[in-house]
Amino acid sequence: MSTPPPTISVVLPVHNAARYLAQAVESVLAQTFRDFELIAVDDGSTDRSPDLLRRFAQRDPRVRVLSRPNTGIVGALNDGLAAARGRYIARMDGDDVADPARFERQLAYLEAAPDCVALGTAVRFTDPEGRPLKAYRPPAGHDAIRAELSWGNGGALVHPTVIFRREALAACGGYRQPFLFIEDLDLYVRLLRFGRLANLGDILLSYRQHPRSVNHIIGDRSALTAEIIAPLRREMGLPPLAAEAVAGTIAFPAGVAACRRKWALDAAEGGNQRAALANALLAVRRNPLEKANWSCLHYVLGLRRQARTSPPA
Repeated sequence: MSTPPPTISVVLPVHNAARYLAQAVESVLAQTFRDFELIAVDDGSTDRSPDLLRRFAQRDPRVRVLSRPNTGIVGALNDGLAAARGRYIARMDGDDVADPARFERQLAYLEAAPDCVALGTAVRFTDPEGRPLKAYRPPAGHDAIRAELSWGNGGALVHPTVIFRREALAACGGYRQPFLFIEDLDLYVRLLRFGRLANLGDILLSYRQHPRSVNHIIGDRSALTAEIIAPLRREMGLPPLAAEAVAGTIAFPAGVAACRRKWALDAAEGGNQRAALANALLAVRRNPLEKANWSCLHYVLGLRRQARTSPPA
């Protein structure tokens, strides 16, 4: 006897994510809304990820594991979509941590807003060790999200926070392989034809940053980004955006020390002084001969001294 389909299918692509995977899966299984299935797509992992996923599947019948040869995230996502049975598709990554109320809050919004086809949330950036850096709140409304997409900002909806309506994903054809690593931007632009996009202002995901994350290793995708957004810009009456202009709006630090410097400054901006100091010290340790690392540490130490000597408000 087959079980009725769940309300939500969570699609979790996994490739060599063992370091963080257990925490990510536990955060899904701890959701206050419990009518979901977790489809973990093992994309040819060579670390302990497959064993970890099998243990979760043995422990909780809501977990389903799909194993496939490694072809990349687009194929893994589409295989997960093909296996999904829920009315809604929730994205999740193997290195992030969901707030326990994430599904409950997003589902309440989507049930009350049938014209919304994709709903993201605000996030808290963390460093590789899970220390909080700063909050990021993408635009809440459809028009503002559409405007950000027209400039190639796929972060207008943070991909691992999004819950989609399954029929909208099917109607637009899912993810497309030619746009690997910016598959989220490509999907969002096509979804605009089928309904409204939105974000909750609540921070419902801890979004882990690390040097091996996609944003730091994909290289230049500016020409493909310009291709994706060209139809949208025409529709909005905007001139085409050259690849060089797109590249000027999308920049990620190169190298571990540069990443640590950025995270130190992000943490300082977010008021998380311990994380700021930890990352500044790690930048210096990584490359003690680079002046920028010492400048970053000096800046962070100055902020700490200022905070200690400032009178209370």
